[in-house]
This record gives sequence, structure tokens and C-alpha cells, in this order.
Amino acid sequence: MGKKRRKERRAKAPALPLSNEIAEAIEAWAHEAAEVHELELYDVITSSAGGWSVQIFVDRPDAEPGTGVAVEECARVSRYIEALLDADERVPERYVLEVSSRGVERKLTRPAHYEKAIDREVELVVREQIDGQNKVVGRLTSFEDDTLTLEMDGATVSIPLSGVSRAKLTFDFSGAKQR
Repeated sequence: MGKKRRKERRAKAPALPLSNEIAEAIEAWAHEAAEVHELELYDVITSSAGGWSVQIFVDRPDAEPGTGVAVEECARVSRYIEALLDADERVPERYVLEVSSRGVERKLTRPAHYEKAIDREVELVVREQIDGQNKVVGRLTSFEDDTLTLEMDGATVSIPLSGVSRAKLTFDFSGAKQR
């Protein structure tokens, strides 16, 4: 007679809510961790759907494209944040923490991102078509009063930030060094 195996199921602990208060605390800790390591915070994305997830994106101040953050720097920031998360009673015991660079073709999601992208080439997905296109690429020449000004094929176009559904930097990889 075979031995019956009894499956034990752990009672799944209810997910702790990720309140705005703790999300703001995490962002403040991320700022602190980046500054301590002479980096700057680019973005923080938190989620509690299916378990807590914290994604932290750091950058090197005044970095040229392709000269970003090293893996070791991300690891140091991760250890710093992890210590703060583990010490806070509002944070569950289990969570996923990722610290990385946003990359050279990073998303632009905050006004500060657009301000840093001036004189760089950007790709925008716009809500109202420009020259029959919803996706446009051009050099961002200014960002004032929530309006983007782009140079596209010799023409200047102004686009309200509210008319942009997605934006990112573009990078010409043809001139990048190959390994």
C-alpha cells in the first residue's frame, strides 16, 4: 500500500496594501540611496499586484548616452534599499526589488525627464496625428509650460504634454562600439 502524501497548503497571507505613504517612503529611500552612491534617481515603480514589486531606475548625473550605470553600482543601491525595506514593518517579508538603469532608449514619464532630454532625439506617440502619423521622431528643442517643441525634418512642431501618450529617447546604435 502506497504511502499517501499529504499536501500541505500554506495559508496564503493576504497581501499587505501598498499605500501612497509607503510608496512615497520608498521613493525617498531610493533618492537617498542614489545620492549616497553619487547617482541620481530616474524613476521608481511600485506594485502590490501578485506580491510587492519595487523597480528602481538610477542614472549617472550628466552621463552621455552609452556611459551609464555599472552593475556594481546598481548592486550597492539595491543593498542600501533592501536594508531600509527590511527594517520597515509596513513592508512584507517577501518582495521583489530590482535596481537598474533605464537604458539609452529610456521612457520619458515625468516633466523632469523631458527637461533632461532637451537637445536629444525623442520618439513620441501622440494622440492627434501630425502629418498623418501618430508616431513622430524629432529633436526636442524645448519643454516649457507642459509643451514640447520638436524639430522634425526642418519644421518646428509644438505638442502639449497632454497630447503625448508615450515618449522615449532614441539612440543611434550604428555608431556604438561593438564588442
